[in-house]
Amino acid sequence: MKVIRHDETHHDVCEIEADVLLQGELDGSYLSEDNRSIIPTDTVKNTVHFLAHDQLGTCRTSFAQVIGKHFLETYPHLAGAEIELRERKWDRLSIDGTPHPHAFAHSANGEFFSRGSFSRGQAPVLSSGIRGHLIMKTTQSGFEGYNICEFTTLPPTSDRVFATRLGAEWSFDSTATDYCSADAAILTAAHEVFANTYSPSVQRTLFEIGELALARVPHISRIELKMPNVHFLSLDLTKLSRPNQNAVLLPTDEPHGEIEAVITR
Repeated sequence: MKVIRHDETHHDVCEIEADVLLQGELDGSYLSEDNRSIIPTDTVKNTVHFLAHDQLGTCRTSFAQVIGKHFLETYPHLAGAEIELRERKWDRLSIDGTPHPHAFAHSANGEFFSRGSFSRGQAPVLSSGIRGHLIMKTTQSGFEGYNICEFTTLPPTSDRVFATRLGAEWSFDSTATDYCSADAAILTAAHEVFANTYSPSVQRTLFEIGELALARVPHISRIELKMPNVHFLSLDLTKLSRPNQNAVLLPTDEPHGEIEAVITR
């Protein structure tokens, strides 16, 4: 974690976990006892810490570029590097309606990440995303008109609870520079579609999220979305003399559908 000190009391924080995978002319260490090509894990760790001290700000994707560029420029025998940075988000506390300058609360809803793929002589391939972002709405969702056969027991409905653990990864084109603003705009687009649009199926909502994300952020070329069902099943309370109109529900993990798609320009 890095504390970014703008002045004596006004701070930002950035906490990340880094994976660094290096590729290149490393055959000697596998085929013989020649270890000269090996860059020790300890060196990689210390390098990331050093670069974080000097260059880590509040944007993961920019820092992934710093790491990838460093290893390719420093070690001529490397052909490439794969970087993944996973961020633990800390939200600034608000006290009496005023953002506090140096107090934060952990935001546990999802894991934000960035990836960078670096190959010598080629432009880097950069992406960003989120995993496990739990969202729910309690109406304005249904599921009707689906394929029915002798094994179908699911009743159609025009009013149900819709919940999912949103996963998304978007790829930046070569013109992108403001990665943090793009990340925020895409998550906002996902929330807007999810909250404000009637959902006839998870599939349709997923596509509309991808469509709006591409429209809002011109510097992304594609977005991969995953929206697994998180079911809340209405309990039958008629034996207890209570009509249950989606008021008391039972959360259940299995079975559930895995709905995924890639939307491109």
